[in-house]
Amino acid sequence: MTTPLDIDAAMKLASEAFQPYGCVTSANPEDDSFGFTVMSSAGAEVLAVPHVPRTQYANPLRLCGVIEQARLDLLHKGCHLDPWTMPYITDPSAIPETPPNY
Repeated sequence: MTTPLDIDAAMKLASEAFQPYGCVTSANPEDDSFGFTVMSSAGAEVLAVPHVPRTQYANPLRLCGVIEQARLDLLHKGCHLDPWTMPYITDPSAIPETPPNY
């Protein structure tokens, strides 16, 4: 069984999944969803995912699928990403620290 994620935890995971690119997340409070935009080091938008509904982000496995699909889209655009895996979360109130990518 997986631990459900709240929107803040899901946004944090998404923001860390696209290194070395930047990722900006924004909550959509009217429907309890969020979106994210992956940015180049020059600040140009590389990929936008405007809507990740609660049904997708609350389940860590589904959120992992959303993030992995976005990563594949970036790879197909020729972007080189650092390795990433979805952390295993046992406590819904805590997000494991992500070790720095050197």
